[in-house]
Amino acid sequence: MKNKLLVFTLGVCTAVCTVIADYAYTGQVYDERAAEIARYEALNADPHMLYNGYTVEELGEGYDKPSSIFGKIVLDVPIINQYPELPIGCEITSAAAVLQYLGFEADKLWLTDNYLIWDDNFTYDDEMVSHGPDPYKVFAGNPYDWGYGCFAPVIVDTLNRYFADYAPGYEAISLEDTNSADIEKLLNEGVPMIVWASRDMKAYNYREPAEWLINGTDELYTWIGNSHTLVLCGYDSTCYYFMDCDDKDEITPYLKEQFLNRFTENGSQCIVVKLP
Repeated sequence: MKNKLLVFTLGVCTAVCTVIADYAYTGQVYDERAAEIARYEALNADPHMLYNGYTVEELGEGYDKPSSIFGKIVLDVPIINQYPELPIGCEITSAAAVLQYLGFEADKLWLTDNYLIWDDNFTYDDEMVSHGPDPYKVFAGNPYDWGYGCFAPVIVDTLNRYFADYAPGYEAISLEDTNSADIEKLLNEGVPMIVWASRDMKAYNYREPAEWLINGTDELYTWIGNSHTLVLCGYDSTCYYFMDCDDKDEITPYLKEQFLNRFTENGSQCIVVKLP
């Protein structure tokens, strides 16, 4: 009789504990969902935004989801220094870091030599007006020596030509008009991002702009000084965390507002890799 009572009591306790745990979990999920909705509403952003036809969740398919420790998430992106070989090669160095994070043996110099297209053909006409390449189509300069750099379309092309040779089905995608809520959802999914901001998140230099006419056109282009490319790989309540190849030997935090200001000013350029 006592054994039956004990079994019954244990059964009741187990059932009660299960109900309490389920209630707590349901409450946590509800609170997280409400907080997410509030973030999108505060940004006046679309929570169902599509990037190249994919939702954020679809972009995260196949990635290992990171653990959150006291609200902090940092992906294990390898740290690669662009120096000394690539003094202006932050874009291709960041691309190499993302490839290595995905498990590829991609060296920054090998990628530069075999997949990055650059053009250091800067000339002056009879009126001493400078003419040069389009940084949205090629790397403007020589990453081993001098020049300016390139923007997201060039690195998307570089990565996709690499994938065509070594990993068909992988796809580099440029995210346009992304917002901080989607950025953090991507990090929750385990997806690192190649982003354009500034060195140490300092103000851009417009006082002594580098200007040239795009070769073969009458379009005047102005390069903003202090532009820099990094890998966004984590966040907490106040900071975003980066693999910053600018001679940093550890993952580097920058204030969220500081990064978002520089990111927006540099065209909100962001690249992710969609797994097959």
